[in-house]
Amino acid sequence: MEFKELKKKIIVGTWSWSGMYKTINNKNIFKLIEASLENGFNEFDTSPSYKKVDKILSIYKKNYNKIKINTKCGWDLKLKRTYDVKKIKEGIENSLEKYKKINVLQLHNPRNEIKDWDEIVELFEEYKKKKLISFYGLSLARNYYFPIKIMNKFDFIQDEFNLLRIDPLKKVRNFRNIYAIRSVFANGILTNNFTKKSKYKKNDHRSLWLFGERKKNILRQVEELKKLSKRSIYELALSFVLSFSFIDKYIFGYRNINQFKQLLDNLKNFKKLNSEEIKNILNLHNYSRDFINKVYSYNNNI
Repeated sequence: MEFKELKKKIIVGTWSWSGMYKTINNKNIFKLIEASLENGFNEFDTSPSYKKVDKILSIYKKNYNKIKINTKCGWDLKLKRTYDVKKIKEGIENSLEKYKKINVLQLHNPRNEIKDWDEIVELFEEYKKKKLISFYGLSLARNYYFPIKIMNKFDFIQDEFNLLRIDPLKKVRNFRNIYAIRSVFANGILTNNFTKKSKYKKNDHRSLWLFGERKKNILRQVEELKKLSKRSIYELALSFVLSFSFIDKYIFGYRNINQFKQLLDNLKNFKKLNSEEIKNILNLHNYSRDFINKVYSYNNNI
């Protein structure tokens, strides 16, 4: 895939600008948006819960018509999670007031709270008919899938998929939607910066879960993956997801210009994995030969 075609598939993920890793000032957010736009990345994934990021993007949207905004609902105006249809509608109206038009409107990380899916789909369809949104979708919470009949009511599915989490392969062949993946580098774990010495400050969400036995287990997994290829773990993680034809969109996050340049260079020069490399990765996850053959049968790029 040529870079010219590839960049059309890229969505800039802005969650990491919201302060969940560490504080990032407005000046640096402006720089990252400018760098993204200058290099042809004009589709952004945000949410009202990202607070200042959402406000900054709304300013850019007023001045740059080419910017596409993918945002989320499932929050009331005080940013408390809710799936009440009236509250969802208020949230959508609030986002439309900021952006005028939304490219993808996603229900944000629902779990088992929703009893009437048709009511929500009908609401989304109303906005789509009015041409206020182009697509509506689900941003899935980790490990929360719904019956395919429900999933296929939506135009767009956002999911977590990477070298450490490849179970979505069991699900995706049944989807009829635009399929977008996030967490390609697994919160920075699939980069050369992740080592046993890695420590995280209190204002970094990883400090809540990436330590002790869990960290040791993840490190062991990463070391096993490194043995499968001469590529760096960063290159391997990137090339792995780019080797699957059924993935329509890739959501990449970066917190500084150096990270952006690293991603840009690797995207321009990436080489997809060969069949042996893919098989070795799937074998590492103990998938059966039958399942691996099924993966190959619906992926025409390997």
